[in-house]
Amino acid sequence: MIIYQPAFLLGLLAIPVLIAGYLLAQRTRRAYTLRFTNLELLRSVLPRAPGFRRHLPPAMFVLGGVALLGGLAVPVLNLEIARNNADVILVIDVSGSMQATDVAPTRLDAAKTAASALIDQLPGDDRIALISFSSTATLKQPFTIDHGAVHAALSSLKPGGGTALGTALELALSQLNPVSRTASGVQPRPAMIVVLTDGVSNQGIDPQRVTPELVAARAKVQTIGIGLRNGNATVGGEPVGGVDEAALTAIASATGGKYFYAQAAGELESIYSTLATQVGWQFQQVNLMFPLLIAGISLVMLGAVVSLLWFRVLP
Repeated sequence: MIIYQPAFLLGLLAIPVLIAGYLLAQRTRRAYTLRFTNLELLRSVLPRAPGFRRHLPPAMFVLGGVALLGGLAVPVLNLEIARNNADVILVIDVSGSMQATDVAPTRLDAAKTAASALIDQLPGDDRIALISFSSTATLKQPFTIDHGAVHAALSSLKPGGGTALGTALELALSQLNPVSRTASGVQPRPAMIVVLTDGVSNQGIDPQRVTPELVAARAKVQTIGIGLRNGNATVGGEPVGGVDEAALTAIASATGGKYFYAQAAGELESIYSTLATQVGWQFQQVNLMFPLLIAGISLVMLGAVVSLLWFRVLP
């Protein structure tokens, strides 16, 4: 919650003072009454005691004052709600180097687990597609709201081959509707391409050639590099190179996304969770000023009416 005029909340400090004053007045009133020694005569001349009703109008005035001060402080509530109309394309590197165990249990297994967590965190109506790439790119699962189908496609990924990142980006772009995304005045569905890789693109289309097309289509690309920096990971006794962080950073920056780096499975899961929140959910601001002001005025007026009807005086 955001408070835009917090100075008005200082007025709440007067509430305990008013309550204490009211309680003291009630105590003084009772002590004065008890000084009248002929209680039987007192009961005969006074009407029936109002009991709890006596305290209701003052309580309404106090609650109304609290609501009015709260409204004047202009509180705005941030609510996280599901978009229910986003498109997410998971693009996962399945090259041979993804068998490396520097990210336990393997780079690919860690990526599959983290991506699975992302799928679970997205609203049920979000469409998800899955693309894997090694020496070429393959659409493992077209857009679907059946998240179980994406889980199944994800579990079937096997490592092997080179790294064709540009080809994978081209395939991901082809899954989006280019007409609705580039037409003037048309609000496209929120879309995010999430790319995870552990190496340098060495086959297929140059990723830098695809980047302008992604920018023109307003397709945000979030890139994730995985594996130890300057490590000595090996696969089958052969050393594997590190991730091309400069290229991934350039792609993400150009498309309005962000580059993330993960050298452990826990970091990778945290990154995917963050991305799920960004695309699957949105914050909606609810201004509570007018509801609180209306409630405060209503309580004060109701308290005045009740006091006049029951006791012919204002509290």
